Amino acid sequence: MKKSIALLLSVFVLVGAFAGCAGKPADATTTAAPAGTTAATTAAPQEAKKIAIICDPVGVNPFLTQVVDKFAEVKAAGTYPMDYKVIECSDDTAWSENIRAAVEENFDFVLVVGWQGADPLNEVATQFPDKAQYAIIDTVCDNPNVKSYIFKPQEAAYLIGVVAAMVSADAGKPAGPFGGVHANPGQGSFEWRYGYMEGVRAINPDVKMSDFIFNYTKSYTDAPIAKELALQQAAQGCVFINAASAVADFGTFEAAAEKGFYTSGQDSDQTTPDNKNILTTQVKYTGIVAGMAIDEFFNGGIQPGTVALGLADGVVGAVYITDDGTNPRNTEILTDAIVERARQAAEDIKSGKLVLTVPLEEDYSF
Repeated sequence: MKKSIALLLSVFVLVGAFAGCAGKPADATTTAAPAGTTAATTAAPQEAKKIAIICDPVGVNPFLTQVVDKFAEVKAAGTYPMDYKVIECSDDTAWSENIRAAVEENFDFVLVVGWQGADPLNEVATQFPDKAQYAIIDTVCDNPNVKSYIFKPQEAAYLIGVVAAMVSADAGKPAGPFGGVHANPGQGSFEWRYGYMEGVRAINPDVKMSDFIFNYTKSYTDAPIAKELALQQAAQGCVFINAASAVADFGTFEAAAEKGFYTSGQDSDQTTPDNKNILTTQVKYTGIVAGMAIDEFFNGGIQPGTVALGLADGVVGAVYITDDGTNPRNTEILTDAIVERARQAAEDIKSGKLVLTVPLEEDYSF
């Protein structure tokens, strides 16, 4: 009898225990997050977007290395979920092939860097308007599906012209001649020459077009021909020779060190303690523009059209004038007075007081 009573009591206890559990609210066993915190959630990772950078062989060309470095920087920072591929074009036919291949390989964004890609990009963007987003740096692609980022190099070249005129005047040659070893002739590159000449004229309004000597490497990499042309200009009496042929400029720099004339670099700071004759550099910050394109792509998408970027945008300039530079300034030649005058010109351009509208080369004379 005692065993039966004990068994019955055990059953009651078990039933009561189960009933007590069943009566608790559903969330009673949830552990509350500490005050000021949020319970952890797991979000699905965003799918990486594929970006193709199509350009000339990069090598040591600062115009291109800045773009590639910017992509590497953004990728390393994890700012956006992206993968990118640099596709180099070894010759003219490769541009069309590479742009088309990028679209066929389902890249989400095709960024072309260089004027050579304008026509091939126009063709592909017309044929495949919805397969990718498209942008080009350094030229206009007249296509409703393409964003064109262009520069105002004439604004920075004007500052180099101011420097050239004042350096030449200090050397006893206010009327020059003023040299220039550039990459290509023609309207497409006239903005460099126009800005340079206008800058010189701002200091000496009496100069004539015959006081300028321009020769062309017709190459972005042929340093020996640049050196040969620079030596010829030095022999004609140039105190300052404006270098504007990308990697080929190293030939002009070498000639400057040998013959003692002064010069300027292009794209990124080319000054060096090893060659004090490189007084400044006409900078073009393609890396900043690449960053603009990346931001636009990931924040609403590429908006087709053309945007022109200059001194006011911080995209072009001149070392020691609009930029501090990475090396000590040659203050003996690029004096405080010259820097101050060039900085005033830069402020006039930024404010809109001085507007440099590039004319047709055939219509330009003084």
